[in-house]
Amino acid sequence: MTTMELNAELFRQLSIIAEDESLMRKAVKAVTRLAKQKETEETEYIGKEEILKGIDAGLKEMKLTREGKLAPKLARDFLNEL
Repeated sequence: MTTMELNAELFRQLSIIAEDESLMRKAVKAVTRLAKQKETEETEYIGKEEILKGIDAGLKEMKLTREGKLAPKLARDFLNEL
């Protein structure tokens, strides 16, 4: 079935139970559960390369700060970045 056909079938089935409040509540719970599952699956994760680039940038910044070429960050500014 195509997405459009599935969409039409979903609405057809919902129209059958539309007058039964308890069945509609069950349908809403089921769809809500599926939506939350999809949100969880779509959560983005930081890749290894991105983590390593961040560590590298932080170490370079620390080196420049120690050499006096870069002003040190205040703890308050650091916490605001988080």
